[in-house]
Amino acid sequence: MNEKPGKGFDLNSTNLILYLYSRHKPILLISAIGFILSVIASLLITPKFNSTVVMYPASSVSVSQTLVSTTGGIAKNGILTFGEEEQTEQLLQILNSDEIKEKLTRKFHLFEHYRIDTAAKFKYTQLYGRLKKNISFKKTQYMSVKISVLDEDPQTAANMANEIASLLDSTINRMQKKRAVDAFQIVSGEYNRLRKEITELEDSLKAIGQKGVYDVESQSQGLNEAWLGSLTAGNQALTKKLENRIEVLGEYGGAYIFIKEFLQNESARLSLLKDKYTQAKVDMQQNLPHSFIVSKARKAEKKAYPKRSYIVLAATFSSFLFAFLLLVILDSVKKDDV
Repeated sequence: MNEKPGKGFDLNSTNLILYLYSRHKPILLISAIGFILSVIASLLITPKFNSTVVMYPASSVSVSQTLVSTTGGIAKNGILTFGEEEQTEQLLQILNSDEIKEKLTRKFHLFEHYRIDTAAKFKYTQLYGRLKKNISFKKTQYMSVKISVLDEDPQTAANMANEIASLLDSTINRMQKKRAVDAFQIVSGEYNRLRKEITELEDSLKAIGQKGVYDVESQSQGLNEAWLGSLTAGNQALTKKLENRIEVLGEYGGAYIFIKEFLQNESARLSLLKDKYTQAKVDMQQNLPHSFIVSKARKAEKKAYPKRSYIVLAATFSSFLFAFLLLVILDSVKKDDV
């Protein structure tokens, strides 16, 4: 009576229930073995703890342009503004950089921590594989960045997550500082050159002034009137003296006018360049954070991995399914033999 369902079962009918009942002993046995093995396996897995940091990118604005500049107008975003999607993507790229991985490796001695042989041929491949498995960076639906770190030690997981957030700022500052230093050197060189040039122009005007040339237009009018007066009065000594002064004015007047106008233009340039010089100096010296930390990593109180109940349930169900399919195949073979 019990063999008939096994010989003529139909998986598309209610006979499936009868078949399962007729084969419940081997199915339960295999499922129980899977359950026991999964429990043992889950207990042998080293638990890991998860710590996370959540941060928002800061808006990509020049500190000097926002706070110091007097000629740059009103900046669209301030230093307290959150960044947008573009800044979030930039943070993710930098978080995945080799520079952060290398600094993290040195600080936490990750070769020893992950028990990787430093003499191995592919030691960095192994290391980066572990990092990829244990550390993740994710953009959330609110455009923030979530740093997650798994580790066997809950305190190490928290420390590593917070350190990554810190390394993010130092890495961005290093990249920007190199560019800022180069920019400052360019602006500084031009600013100092222009100051020297203006000093030389001022010295030239001073030298011309010592020759009695200080206001060409008014002097020219006054000397000509005085010369005509002395000539009319027949004062030859005064006329000769005025002619000498008029001659000096004619010789140096043009140079005086040119230098004076050029000096005015260069002084205006120096004023603008000084603003850029101040901005470049501030950009070179500033070390503001490039992210807003919403929540820092804390030592986890409960393990995040493995989820033993999930492992046991999945393994038990897989054992049940394996037993069922195996018996179906065996019974089908027996039926064909008959």
